[in-house]
Amino acid sequence: MSQQGSPIEVGTRLGSGWFADGDRLKFAIPKKGRIAEKIRELLAGCDIKYTKSARVDIAACTNMPMDIVFLPAADIAMYVADGSVDIGITGQDIIRETGRPVNHEIDLGIGACRLCVQWPKSHEGKSTVKDLLGTRVVTSFPNIAKEYFNELAGGEPHSTEVKFLHGSVEAACGMGLADCIVDLVETGDTMRAAGLEIASVIMDSQAVLISKPNTSPAHLEMIQNLKRRVVGYMTATKYCYFCYNCPKARLPEAEKLTPGKRSPTVSTLEDSDWVAVSVLAKRSEIQGIMDSLELIGAKDMLVWDLKNTRGFE
Repeated sequence: MSQQGSPIEVGTRLGSGWFADGDRLKFAIPKKGRIAEKIRELLAGCDIKYTKSARVDIAACTNMPMDIVFLPAADIAMYVADGSVDIGITGQDIIRETGRPVNHEIDLGIGACRLCVQWPKSHEGKSTVKDLLGTRVVTSFPNIAKEYFNELAGGEPHSTEVKFLHGSVEAACGMGLADCIVDLVETGDTMRAAGLEIASVIMDSQAVLISKPNTSPAHLEMIQNLKRRVVGYMTATKYCYFCYNCPKARLPEAEKLTPGKRSPTVSTLEDSDWVAVSVLAKRSEIQGIMDSLELIGAKDMLVWDLKNTRGFE
């Protein structure tokens, strides 16, 4: 199998560790699907450089002793648990469905969704989710579904039939294959288009970084370095750098509006009645913050996008 890009030479140094050719970290990411593009953006933001050929599912990093392995998202937890790859990114729902032990490294805040029991909007004769015991369930998550309905039955025997279907699960009720389904809900558009609604939420899920059990000390150092890069990039996507001038007498009010990640930086100005404030502020809140600061007399407000950060864990 050919690899693209320049290979890392034997003895490449990362931090305080050295890696031989056989010590290259294998990092599995989804090859396609709803979160694949966001994960590729995350790797780019962490300065993980590689070139992938359309014909192969592995790419050698050109600036780190690491290989990116492109796998179906549903298989990544199994590959990590088996030690076939060292680390990977997949959903919490997949990890639970796989049922294999892996080390949870960090939540990524990507692909947030819920795994839900869904039934037709009419659901005649059924008032609670317990009424689904003994019915037909179609899902891509048979292990989770069986576990859920067993718990719902409280240890009592039941005849609930759980069938596995890969893809287009939401059509099962309309086609007469199921009385309910267990599937992921992100925006709910697909669910509503199929005439379904949520009967019960089994779990919340998002993409997470995981590592194999019994990771070698050399790889542990590299994983910790990767985690710092990921946290730095994630901070940059959530926050902006915000500066403004504020009347000194109103500074306590301004600091309550802009507490920052740790604390605001306050600098004196030639005009002793004014101070300059610089701080990290959440992107999602910045417009409201500026509205409030204007009301207490703040001026000269500037907002900068962040490319990356470090040290804000």
